[in-house]
Amino acid sequence: MENLDEKQEELEPIESVDVELSPEPIDETNNIKQIRTTTSVIQSLLLEPIEDKDDKNTKKKNKIKTLRQKELERLTKAVNMILTSPEQLNIVCEHINSLLSGHKKILLAACHALDKLDSGRLPYEQFRLIIRDRLPEMIGEDIFSLTKLFEIEGLIDYQIILDEKFGDGILRYISVLPVPKSKEIVLEKRIPNQFRKFFNESVQLNQSRYITVHLRSITFDSFNTYPGHLDITVPDHMSIYALSKMIIDKTDLATRSVSLFREKCPSRNTLLDPMRSLESHAYLGAYVDGTHNQSFPSYTLYYDHLPVLVPADCPILKCDYFMK
Repeated sequence: MENLDEKQEELEPIESVDVELSPEPIDETNNIKQIRTTTSVIQSLLLEPIEDKDDKNTKKKNKIKTLRQKELERLTKAVNMILTSPEQLNIVCEHINSLLSGHKKILLAACHALDKLDSGRLPYEQFRLIIRDRLPEMIGEDIFSLTKLFEIEGLIDYQIILDEKFGDGILRYISVLPVPKSKEIVLEKRIPNQFRKFFNESVQLNQSRYITVHLRSITFDSFNTYPGHLDITVPDHMSIYALSKMIIDKTDLATRSVSLFREKCPSRNTLLDPMRSLESHAYLGAYVDGTHNQSFPSYTLYYDHLPVLVPADCPILKCDYFMK
């Protein structure tokens, strides 16, 4: 009996513990409300970007429409200015005709393919798309001008534009303009007779005297067929330095400087100063008289690409020497 009482005492605290740990009853209505609230929040989050996207698309469409309207207004204004000016209209018609020439058959076939009624006319948008597709070099102003000239009851008469059987096309709008009289007053300056005999055209500053220079290479002077021998007609005010640069350009010598001499023997006495002109070295030329094949005074000079040691330190003549 004592053992049974002890076992009952041990079981009582265990049962009490089980009762205390048993969970509370679950309220199903609260859970349903929580699930509904969470789903409604998710749906709202999902719907928000969709609405924003739709708003953006509508705004973009409205923006495209406004840009198209602005473009049409700009084209209309520009074409109206062209149509009111005969000079500008002639220029535009000639330009469009030059673009259409050579492409009329291709454009005409494309227009016939879209013309289901075979009426010879197309709406503006269809005609514009054909031109933009087959003739992309034609700009929007030219296309709009072309359609305005050949628009009949809201349609474009493409046969008159492209089919040569119906005439000259856009050239029919070119008009002959009268030559405007010059409004400039030209004052003629006349020289009195008593001073006319003192007037000499040869002393005018805008005229130059010319000479023919026979340039021969000292190294290959004995070979008359050497390609380095040059005959150049130049003004007598040209400097020796400029003449040496012409020799380098024409002969492709691998040097930076060329020395010019009066005679075949290179020396200090025969060397020409590069900073002086041909005229200052007594090589005088003649004025152009306007006759055919006029012959100018000719002189023979010799050149060499080797540097010459001169008393004056000339960097042009000593350039190759210093490079060595």
